[in-house]
Amino acid sequence: MELPPLSIPEQVLRFRRLENGTAEVWDVWRNRWIGLNPEEWVRQQFLHWLVADFAYPSGRIQVEKKVAGLGKARRFDALVLEKDGSPFMLIEFKAPDVKLDKEVFLQIVHYNSQISAQYLTVSNGLQTFIARIRTASGGLEFCTEIPSLASL
Repeated sequence: MELPPLSIPEQVLRFRRLENGTAEVWDVWRNRWIGLNPEEWVRQQFLHWLVADFAYPSGRIQVEKKVAGLGKARRFDALVLEKDGSPFMLIEFKAPDVKLDKEVFLQIVHYNSQISAQYLTVSNGLQTFIARIRTASGGLEFCTEIPSLASL
């Protein structure tokens, strides 16, 4: 599988190829091998980047967990927790060829209606948008940098 270059620094990951030719990547958060597709490539690169360059504690990152209260079986892509366990940043990943449009933002806002993270991030590895939830108005304020995790 040809993996596209991303606009974030490339991280060193563990890969393997099965006898049938399927490529897999080791996911440290789920503690298992995961099929490597373009969205997973973005997820793994981005999360390892948060740990390596921004000192986000790996143990406070959750991956692919069920979002309760939405009626259907929905799973968020990643959630970073504060030291006290409260939601800090909810992250939605898309493949590099997926446009980050209104529908992507509606999806993450819908998930956050049950999670109440302080920040929402969407990334396709080429573009990344980060928004802080304004507590008083509930609106979004877009950020230009990865937010610092206050309680490292």
